[in-house]
Amino acid sequence: NLLAIEDFLRILESDAPGSLVRSFNPIFMFGSLGGESASNFIIIKLVSFENAYAGMLDWESDIARDIGPIFPSAERLKNVVSLTNFQDITAKNKDIRVLYDPDGQEVLLYSFLSNDILIITDNIKTLHTVISRLTAESLVR
Repeated sequence: NLLAIEDFLRILESDAPGSLVRSFNPIFMFGSLGGESASNFIIIKLVSFENAYAGMLDWESDIARDIGPIFPSAERLKNVVSLTNFQDITAKNKDIRVLYDPDGQEVLLYSFLSNDILIITDNIKTLHTVISRLTAESLVR
């Protein structure tokens, strides 16, 4: 049996807004990339971009606590002050919301690849790799 995103978030005892969870397609992907530094990622298909976008902005105050422990950056996330806000950056023509630790290292970030795919990770290189692979996959089809 596949675990639905709603059940995954419930297991993590997440406080994700209901409108956000309802904007997610139940099937998602949780993965890991190795290399010089291990990193995890979540790819979530969306059924409503508008609700997902607004819901992610609303969830920013709790997301580090809710899903941070599943990422290798979990230890650094403990050092992030609760009042720390996500910041907007643009990389490779993608808008990215990034949460930095006090040393200026990204500890959590997310980006909408398109109106139907959300990627959450803890490393900018991982985000670029996932985006490249998903883009290449869509071009092959």
